Amino acid sequence: MQFHVLQYDPILHDWKANRQKVEDLIATATVCEGDFIVLPEMTDTGWSMKLDLIANIGSVDWACTLAKKYKCWIQVGWANCDGGKGKNCATICSPSGEPVGTYAKVFTCNPLGENEYYDAGNELLIVDLDGLRVCPSICYDLRFPELWRPAAVKGVDVFTVSSSWPHKRIAQWRSLLIARAIENQAFVVASNRTGEDTIALWGGNSMIVSHLGKVVSEASETSINTISASIDPTISRQWKQEFPALQDVRIELIGSIKVVQITA
Repeated sequence: MQFHVLQYDPILHDWKANRQKVEDLIATATVCEGDFIVLPEMTDTGWSMKLDLIANIGSVDWACTLAKKYKCWIQVGWANCDGGKGKNCATICSPSGEPVGTYAKVFTCNPLGENEYYDAGNELLIVDLDGLRVCPSICYDLRFPELWRPAAVKGVDVFTVSSSWPHKRIAQWRSLLIARAIENQAFVVASNRTGEDTIALWGGNSMIVSHLGKVVSEASETSINTISASIDPTISRQWKQEFPALQDVRIELIGSIKVVQITA
């Protein structure tokens, strides 16, 4: 499957302008039927805690319309709020234009006060796309390997990360992506935003990393573009057989988070 990662500079809270940026990038990329596009955290608003400006604005409907137009898979980031605190979400939209599954960020970025506005999710999501198993995650989740391991032992082939990661910690972003790929023997496809707003200077550096920790494709810290790579899950599965480290995982040590598995 061909994976595409979009990197751009969202205008804070301006969902109309940001959707146009995404649509323009997809239009200029070589997206074929059945491809998978990963978009940044809070795709069409920029990362924010002002729920009155960003929640429930039709982000998933818009992304599903795009997915149907290009007959591809799209992972979109958005804020959900049903009263009270919100949830920071990533939804996978199908080529038929339907949302097939939504993941709520388990590790809210509490050093930045995200927990004051967003409730943490409590389950992982694995979506089987014709035999290729994808597990979405969001930004700060990257720092917590214990969250990734329960999905890895279920046979995830690709971890997809929607992020808004700041520039001042971008070296850690790069190292953590590589580490997660190596330890879980899976590909990692990570979209990060770039640019600067009133919240932060953002780091870009979106990446696609192989199951061996090799950086297959990488954007710069400031570029606005699309990076792409073809991922064959049989390669990582063969590596798992050749070096079966995951068989030595001690299940009793990795926690009991619920793992929801969906066949799309």
